[in-house]
Amino acid sequence: MKRLAIIASLCLMLLGFAGKASAQFLPDVPDMKGKITKGGDIDFGVYGRYLNFAIAPQVGYRIFSPWEVGVRGIYNLNCYFNPYGSNDYYHYFGVAPYTNFQVYKGLFAHVEYENLYGMARYQHDTYNSEWFRSLFVGGGYRSYYSDSAYYYLMVLYNLSWGNLESWGGLYPYASPIAVRVGFCF
Repeated sequence: MKRLAIIASLCLMLLGFAGKASAQFLPDVPDMKGKITKGGDIDFGVYGRYLNFAIAPQVGYRIFSPWEVGVRGIYNLNCYFNPYGSNDYYHYFGVAPYTNFQVYKGLFAHVEYENLYGMARYQHDTYNSEWFRSLFVGGGYRSYYSDSAYYYLMVLYNLSWGNLESWGGLYPYASPIAVRVGFCF
């Protein structure tokens, strides 16, 4: 119930913002009906003894100008560097079919179902592997810098967060909220 309230409030905030935004801040978007989109996002971070690297190429197709369907490929690497022993490596890879729908001048709603296969490695031996499935919902904004290219900012919530099982002390994600910045052309 708490998740539903959070999602509903985020949607209301997005719709409220869209209703009050003026045309000078949200320019008209080009018609991309029938176009294939290619792009994705890259993530890199170092947090103390932790290293994270992720790459997610994506390809999609605009069925109608506001409606896009596609698939993302995902590779995520989490490393824990132990100064007193061997390092731990967590590899996650998989696919995520998605759909998004433009609500108003670049603002869009997004739904994605992600299948990740995770492998935990210690001293170059795999000691655990498991599938992780997540359902993401949320929205974002596309900023077009030409008639066929844009970058995006997305905020997503993982509805499966409470059902993910931990193994080796790490989840595929550190939080139920995911923020993505990427590009498509």
